[in-house]
Amino acid sequence: METQRRIVFQSSKDTFLDAYEVEENVKVESPQNNDVLVRVKACVLNKNDTKLLQEFKIIGKETIPVGTEMSGIVTQVGPDVSRVSVGDEVVGMLSPDSPDCACTTFCTISEYNIVKKPSKVNFADAACCVGDGIKAYTALHYQANICGGETVLVMNGASGAGVMAIQLGQSWGAKVITTAHSEEEKLFLEGFRPEIGKIIDFANVKVSLLDICLEETGGTGVDCIIDNGVQQFSEEFSDQANNINLPSKHDLILSLAVGGKWITTQCDLQLDPPHSKILYLKGATVSFLFKDTWILAKGQQGRFLHILTDLLDKVETGTLKPMVHHTVNFEDACTALSNLHQFTVGNVVLVM
Repeated sequence: METQRRIVFQSSKDTFLDAYEVEENVKVESPQNNDVLVRVKACVLNKNDTKLLQEFKIIGKETIPVGTEMSGIVTQVGPDVSRVSVGDEVVGMLSPDSPDCACTTFCTISEYNIVKKPSKVNFADAACCVGDGIKAYTALHYQANICGGETVLVMNGASGAGVMAIQLGQSWGAKVITTAHSEEEKLFLEGFRPEIGKIIDFANVKVSLLDICLEETGGTGVDCIIDNGVQQFSEEFSDQANNINLPSKHDLILSLAVGGKWITTQCDLQLDPPHSKILYLKGATVSFLFKDTWILAKGQQGRFLHILTDLLDKVETGTLKPMVHHTVNFEDACTALSNLHQFTVGNVVLVM
């Protein structure tokens, strides 16, 4: 039986520096039923919210397979597979409760979690479309119902998900405001074409997010906010106090227009009564954004496949251009995973 190697996360380790390990001589099982075996060509390196997934018993407590977003070539198919064939180039996302991972030589994945890759799109760009593209598409289309002429505030626009949200928003006719927290992020965002409506530079100047949002919208506020986490409490009560890149929920709520939509990735968001009253008076809504929602909801596989197909079509036509910060090989992947916080522009991709 063929063997492979894969990267796993040991949640029992004290620090991230030694928590990622390579497992050798892992057996490659033949796919069953509607599963396919894919030789992985590219995998996006990222860190899942393991505490949340463990709390709801979606993943185990100790050894956690790393990586869910990948592209590759089908090498075997299960007896009930009808959508793909051996030799097809595919793109997909593993469920977080899968025993397999994408940071590996081969991975077993359901045929309903993959789509065929357009021939003009390379494997690294295709892999970058999956998680970040799903987040951006879900936020703007399904949760915000964004329309042409509306204004969208995308926090941390240089991140992988931020890049996709900016480009999707622009392609649908929205004006985009975004934030930069370093000189590298600012330079990258300034090179966007078409140009971004407004880049709020927090790196060198202490500016007011609220004041700029109101200034850019004639005092009415933004129609949609997509955050990357929020500062919930004052410094003396907050574990997030050292993360200066997080906006306060107070500023975000006041920046919303009447009927605005706040789309948050803060899973433990707590709203105080005064903030709830402001949202009530504005007729505003709060939605939670979790990239694995479609995958975990078995009845939504068709919607997931539709989103991923549309994203890849947009990449093929040049409407979307995923940002790959740099690529690494298998030997350097564990080090890259431990240092992901240093790379705030685009994605780091494992290529094989």
